[in-house]
Amino acid sequence: MKIGVLTDTHDQYHNTRKAVTILNDQKVALVIHCGDWVSPFTLKFYEGLTCPIKGVFGNNDGDRFRHTTKFAARDAHVDVTYEERFMSLDLDNRKIAVFHGDYREITDALITCGAYDAVFHGHFHIAENKMVGKTLSLNAGTLMDVTSDTVKGASLAIYDTATNSARIITL
Repeated sequence: MKIGVLTDTHDQYHNTRKAVTILNDQKVALVIHCGDWVSPFTLKFYEGLTCPIKGVFGNNDGDRFRHTTKFAARDAHVDVTYEERFMSLDLDNRKIAVFHGDYREITDALITCGAYDAVFHGHFHIAENKMVGKTLSLNAGTLMDVTSDTVKGASLAIYDTATNSARIITL
């Protein structure tokens, strides 16, 4: 199963629309969002996505109530479900943890505890795709073109459950 991974989209309309096109072209079965969606109106940016989205909230999400009320997703015509800060998934015989990543100690503990095949996280806006023991540590980066003078470039990731591997796609 191919899974799209997004994080730190921060209201980026143009790059979110580009990401939807890429995710559809890659025929992902599911999109995981690792938080910092920011404004509830951004759900409309995902219209046309051909698969559901599951996500957690980050440290910079605006009105969580509006994100989670049914009318927001319905009005945007998006199949989205949220967990508050952490999500554990069993997908295609893979155990996956999803956490925004704003507490590095928690992220590191999830990666090194041995309970997960993959840990999806974000927060730092820097793409990371590496194996730590038997666990894949995957940060898809951000959909922001520029975070700072030293952090530039929008990206997303495609995870493959068959190989427990991922690739970063730069927008």
